[in-house]
Amino acid sequence: MQIDLRKLLSQDVFSVDEEVNFSEEYFKNTAIKNLKNIRVQGEVLSGIDNEIILSLTLKGIMVLEDAYSLELLDYPFISQIEQTIDKDYLKKSQNSENSLDITEILWQNIVLEVPISYSKDKQVTALSGEGWELKDENTKKIDSRFAKLTELLEKGKE
Repeated sequence: MQIDLRKLLSQDVFSVDEEVNFSEEYFKNTAIKNLKNIRVQGEVLSGIDNEIILSLTLKGIMVLEDAYSLELLDYPFISQIEQTIDKDYLKKSQNSENSLDITEILWQNIVLEVPISYSKDKQVTALSGEGWELKDENTKKIDSRFAKLTELLEKGKE
């Protein structure tokens, strides 16, 4: 997303209300499979000493894999961005003298909103499956190979 710095020179504050798209390159090495309806709203302000202050709301839908079934699910999110961009950052990220690209700042805030795990089911309904079993700490199931050893250990305690 490009910010027109000429607007900021002519006025101290201007409003932003845009839809943003991210290329598939961004999704590599993340849990995010796709993004939909990403909208940035808020204000860009001119600060002291040529700083730019972003006060934005970023909202949209992430497409993530279900933690249990691995099917693709929509995960709505909202992120508040309050960030000051100083002169050094401006020098690095300006494409030209008149615009500033804040795509990386937006992406960083989206990545921060990714949940550790997400599922449409609130509780696990399956306690076992092909090659796996959910075990409870309180329920001890003794491996048949160690049954004799367990008996000897219990006799030794008496």
